[in-house]
Amino acid sequence: MIKNWLKIYWSNVLKSKVYFILTLLSLGIGFASVILSFVHYREEVSYDQNNPNKDIMFTVESKMNADTSWMKLPYPFGARLKEESSHVVDYTYMDNYYDEYILFVNGEKKAIDHIVEVKSNFFEFFPFEIVKGDKLNPFNAPNTIVITDEYAKILFGDKEPIGQTVLYLQKPYTISAVYKHGKERNSVMANVLVNNIDRYEKEALEDWGNYSSTIWLKLDNSNSVPSVEKMIREFLIKDLAKDAGMSIEEYIKKEEGMTVEEFLNKNNDRGNFRLHVLADQRMQKDRWLNGTPEGGANVGRLYIMIGLSLLILILSVFNYINLSTAQAISRTREIGIRKTLGATRGNLILQGLFEAFVTSMLACIVALVIIEFVMPWLKVFLDSRMEIEFTYILPWLLLFMVLIVLLVGLIPALFTASFKTLEVLKGEINKSKKGKTLKNTMLIVQFTVACFFMIGSYIVYQQVSYMIHKDLGFKGEQVLLIPYFVKVPFKEKANTYYSIKEEILKVRGVEDVSTASITIGTSNGSSSGFTYNGNKIQGINVGMDYNYLDMLSIELKEGRVLSSDYATDTISNIMISERTAYEMKEPNPVGKVIEWNENKMTIVGVVKDFNLYGLRANYAPLVYFHLKTIPWVGNNIREVAIRVKGDNIEQTMGEIAKIWERRDLSDLPFSYEFADKRFAETFEGVKKERDVFMTLNAVVVFVALFGLYSLASFNINNRLREVAIRKVLGASAGSLLKQLSIQYFIMCVTGFVFAVFPSYYFLNKWLNDYAFRIEISALPFVVCFIGIVILTGVVVFIKAWSATKINVLKYIKYE
Repeated sequence: MIKNWLKIYWSNVLKSKVYFILTLLSLGIGFASVILSFVHYREEVSYDQNNPNKDIMFTVESKMNADTSWMKLPYPFGARLKEESSHVVDYTYMDNYYDEYILFVNGEKKAIDHIVEVKSNFFEFFPFEIVKGDKLNPFNAPNTIVITDEYAKILFGDKEPIGQTVLYLQKPYTISAVYKHGKERNSVMANVLVNNIDRYEKEALEDWGNYSSTIWLKLDNSNSVPSVEKMIREFLIKDLAKDAGMSIEEYIKKEEGMTVEEFLNKNNDRGNFRLHVLADQRMQKDRWLNGTPEGGANVGRLYIMIGLSLLILILSVFNYINLSTAQAISRTREIGIRKTLGATRGNLILQGLFEAFVTSMLACIVALVIIEFVMPWLKVFLDSRMEIEFTYILPWLLLFMVLIVLLVGLIPALFTASFKTLEVLKGEINKSKKGKTLKNTMLIVQFTVACFFMIGSYIVYQQVSYMIHKDLGFKGEQVLLIPYFVKVPFKEKANTYYSIKEEILKVRGVEDVSTASITIGTSNGSSSGFTYNGNKIQGINVGMDYNYLDMLSIELKEGRVLSSDYATDTISNIMISERTAYEMKEPNPVGKVIEWNENKMTIVGVVKDFNLYGLRANYAPLVYFHLKTIPWVGNNIREVAIRVKGDNIEQTMGEIAKIWERRDLSDLPFSYEFADKRFAETFEGVKKERDVFMTLNAVVVFVALFGLYSLASFNINNRLREVAIRKVLGASAGSLLKQLSIQYFIMCVTGFVFAVFPSYYFLNKWLNDYAFRIEISALPFVVCFIGIVILTGVVVFIKAWSATKINVLKYIKYE
C-alpha cells in the first residue's frame, strides 16, 4: 500500500514540479525561520538560569526623575542595609560595564578586554567554578586579580599563573585564582575581575550622593522586596535631611510639601527605588534597567522575530493547504476510480496524511540546509553566540511536522473524501464550490500579512532615514575624537590636557582642539541634581573648554558663552541647555542664580538642545561649566576633540600619534574616530530592526505571491473549457482577462483593508520607543496599495494571458 502511495505521490510531483519545489522552499523557509528565532530566544532566556541565587538576588534601580534611572546605588547603602534590615542577607558591588586596558606582564604589554571591577565577595553571588587558586576565597588579599582559564593561557602560556604579579593602572596586582565561564550564559562574562571596589567602598563610607557602582542584594526571600525598597528610600531621606540641617519632617515638608508617611507611600518620580531580580535581568524590556555588564536582550526585536517567523510558517502552511486542495480537484478522476475500486474514506485520509508527511520530511531537510547556510551570518547580525543543538530542535521539528501533517493532510483529504463517486467520474466536481471559501479566506489572510509587512517595512525605512538625516544640533564632520585615558593623577587630567592642546595645535592640518566631560553618543559622564523654585532637575554636568561649543557648531539660544574675558566664568558662571530651562520652568533664565551642590551659580547663557545620547532618548538637561569652575567635573574628561582639515587627515593624525607616544600619555594604543560616525553607531539597533523587517518582508511577499500564483494557476486551469466556450461566443481577450482576474484583485484589496489598522497600531507602538520619530502618513499605505495591486496584477496577468491563448478545439471538440 505504501509503495503504491509513493508511486502516486511521485507521479503527481512530476506533473507539478515547479509548484512542488516552491512548496518545499516556502515550507523550508518557514521551518528555518521559526527554529532560528526560537533558538535565539532560548539563548537569551537562558542567561543566569544556572545561578542558584537567581531568584533572591536583586539589583537596585535609582529613579532620579521621570526620565532618568540609574542602575547604581552609593557605596554607604550596602553595609547599612545589611546591618539594619533582617531581609538583606548580604550585598556586593560591581561595575555594570566592561572596560578594556593594558596589563603589563613581565614588562610586556597585553591588551585585555572585558575587565570588571568587583567587590571581593563576588563569587558568593556569581558562583563560577574556580579551577586554580583559593577556591573558598578567590580574592584573598587587596589588589588581587582573578582571570579566566582562557586568558591565563594568553597572559602566561604554560607558566603557572597563580602568584604572578601584573601591572594594572600603574599598580601591582597579584593573580590569586583562575576560573572558567562554562557553557551556560551569564550576565557577567568577564575575562578579568579586579577587587578594587573594596577600596572604593571604604573611601566613600559617608558619600551618599555618589552613584558609582551597581549593588546586588541577596535577600532572605523575594517577598521582602517592598520592605527593602522602602528602607532604601528612608535612608536617602535621612541623609538629605541631615545634609540640609533639618529634621526629616521639616525637610520633606519643605521639599515635597507633604508628610513623611505620604512621601514614603507615594510612587514618586524622584527618590524612588525599585529592585530587579537577576533571573529577569537579561529579558528586561527597558534595556537601561539592566545592571549587568552583558546588558539586556533586545526584547522587542526578539519577540518581533518570533512573531514574524511564525507568520511566515503559517503562510507557508496556508499555501500548502491551498495548493493541496487545488491539486485535489485536479485529481478527482483518480479519486473517483479509487473509490470505485473500493477505497474507503479512511484510506483516502491516510493517503493524504502520508503525502503531507513525506512533503514535511523533505521540507525539514530544506530547513536544515537553510539553517546551515544562514547561521554564521545570523550570529554576526544578532551579535549572538547561539548554537544549534539537534537534541533541542528535533522536538520542534517533530511538533511542526505533526501539526502540518494534520492540517495539510486532513483538510484536503477530508475535502476529497467527501466527493461523490458519480460526480467525480462525470467531471462535475470542477463546478463545485466546495473548498472555495476556505481557499479564498486563506489567500485574503496572506494578502493581509503581506500588506502589513510592506507597510511596516516602509515605515521602518522612513524612521531610519529620518534618524540618519535629522539635524542633531551639532556638526561632527572633520571632528575627530581621541580617547583620553592618561597616566596622570585624576586631579591633573585637565592641566595635562592644556599642555597637550598646545602641542597638537602646532601640528599641520589641525584647526582647533577642545574637550568636555561628556562623550557624544554614549551615557558616560556625571550628573548632579539641583532644585529651582521647587522644580527638581537632574542635570548632566558638562565641564568644557571655552571653544567646545564652537568646535561642534552647537548654537547659543540666548545670553552669552563662557569666555576667558570674564574672570567669574571660571568661578561661578554657568550656561544651561534649553531642556534644563524647560525643567526649571523659567522663561527667562539668563541672570538667574541656582544652588548647585551648595555653590551659588549664575546662568549667563542658554545653549540650544542637541542630541547627546541618540534619538531614542529625549534631549538631556545639561549644565555647562568651564573646566576650572568645578575641578572634579573638569577632570572627568574622557576624550579630546580635534577639528582637522579635509586633506591629509592620516598624516595629521600620525603626527598627533607621535606626540601621544613621545609623552607616554597612555598604555592604551592611540586611536580616534569621527564624531558623526560615533553618533551614527547609536542607529545600529534600529538599522538591524529595519534589516530584519526588510528581509522578512521579502520572504512574506514571496510566500504570498507564490500562494497567489499557485491558486490562480489551478483555478484558471480548471476554467480553460469555460474560456474556450467564451472565445467561440466572441469574447475578447480583455473581457477574458477581466473575468479570470477580477476575484483576485477583490481579495487583494480586501487583504489590504484588513492590514491598515494593525499596521498603523503596531508600527505606531514601535515608533513610540523613540523620542524623535516620524508621524505615520498616508504615503506608506498608498505605496503598499499600489505595490500589492501591481504585484497581484503581474502574477495573475501572466497566468490569465496564457489562458486566453489556448487552442479552442482542444477543449470543446467533445462538446
